[in-house]
Amino acid sequence: MFAVDILPQMFNHAMSHPLIGSYGLPNSDSTFGPKIQWLWNFWFWVSVFFTVLITGLAVYFSIKYRFRKGIREAADPSADHNTPLEITWSVIPLIIMLVMFVLGFKYYMDMDQPPSGCYNIGVLAWQWKWQFSYPDGATTSTLYIPVDTPVKFSMTSKDVLHGFWIPELSIQRDVIPGRTMTVWVKAIHTGHFKLQCAEYCGDGHSEMIANVDVLPIPEFKKKLAQAADIWVHDGKVLPLHVVGKKIAELEGCLGCHSVNGARGTGPTWKNLAGSQVKLVSGTATVDYAYLRQAILYPGHKMVAGFNNVMPNYYTDFGGAAHKKHRKLDALIWFINSLSVHANKASRPPVPDMPGKASTLSASKQATAAPATPATTAAVKMPAAALPMIAAGKKLYASMGCIGCHTVNGTAGVGPTWKNLAGYPVKLTSGKTVLADYKFLRFMILYPGKKVVAGFQPIMPSYTTALAGAKNVKKLDSLIWYINSLSDKASASTEPPTK
Repeated sequence: MFAVDILPQMFNHAMSHPLIGSYGLPNSDSTFGPKIQWLWNFWFWVSVFFTVLITGLAVYFSIKYRFRKGIREAADPSADHNTPLEITWSVIPLIIMLVMFVLGFKYYMDMDQPPSGCYNIGVLAWQWKWQFSYPDGATTSTLYIPVDTPVKFSMTSKDVLHGFWIPELSIQRDVIPGRTMTVWVKAIHTGHFKLQCAEYCGDGHSEMIANVDVLPIPEFKKKLAQAADIWVHDGKVLPLHVVGKKIAELEGCLGCHSVNGARGTGPTWKNLAGSQVKLVSGTATVDYAYLRQAILYPGHKMVAGFNNVMPNYYTDFGGAAHKKHRKLDALIWFINSLSVHANKASRPPVPDMPGKASTLSASKQATAAPATPATTAAVKMPAAALPMIAAGKKLYASMGCIGCHTVNGTAGVGPTWKNLAGYPVKLTSGKTVLADYKFLRFMILYPGKKVVAGFQPIMPSYTTALAGAKNVKKLDSLIWYINSLSDKASASTEPPTK
């Protein structure tokens, strides 16, 4: 086959003149750009040429051979066959169409087959939101792409057909529910672009837009490191209601629920928690139980004046796996932070964790659950253990322990860690055991096998993350942190120092 890759350079150079330049396509910042640009221009100008030629000849012959009384009353004799002419107007279009087909197919296959070693980004679409997930666990609503790096997008939809389209990067692919669609791109310049839905998907189709940032690799890694842990910012644990705001943005809640009292597709969240709402049948108090049910099982108790359009894919927020139970409480804390009616009954049992990023008013903070104190050991910890305690405190936040276990003695989803190490613990079996190192290790690695009385066996397994020789340091750091919170910590409760 002829060297087709030479044609884009030649044709694009000819088309660079402002009077005959590209029509309809933006300049592309991906490796596909020059090829697609020239193929588009080629089709466009071939179409223009033949449109002008055929229309011009039709108009010319219509005028030349028009009927004129006394001049052209009889039709001219017409040839019934012209072999050279018929071959010409058959072969030339055939050759042009074959060139279009060969080039179009080649470029399509280049775009359809990702090269090996691509960086993989997951794309999830639903009415009317985009969500992006990365190999390190980060999830964002803005698409971040590293420059000069082949990136593969693995895409699916939660509901209906959508279209993944970034005009400035020359990529477009349908996103189909129940299937994983793929497309790849290599961006050659940094910049800020827009991702649009290219398939009509309902009332909010025109608003289904996401920002796309192509970044230098160091900045890209920094962005993902910040996004990977929604619970921590600049090394500090965020209040749950601040995390809840992030979740609301990522999950698309704010596309239907306003936070300023304005009417939307769903009820506004302003002054919702703790209030009374009128349902399609009856009324309800918006307490914690109601908010959980409304999020996990939409449509069961419909607010009057609104349609049952909320999707039901938030049911997994109710499970213990992957910290999603904690996400639900964070989301409800955010809803509470927007209401002057918020009270003890409307707030989650897990206390909000105050910090500098908190937006709750002073009066609300006063009525919220007690603050988490700084880690202070009632029993002096060995100097060698202090770095381990600091690392354990970070793990407490990043691994989701903070969502269930308080460190100030207040009740939570799980037992408080304050004064846990070294104290007797009663289990659901009726047996009482001492919370020593062996017990703490077992409870973390094998949750559910021994359950503390008064609590449910909902803790997810951390065997993969913390078991094995390579994870000993992480597990011991967590147990050192638990020890630092207890006034009965001793050699039997502390991890081995060697």
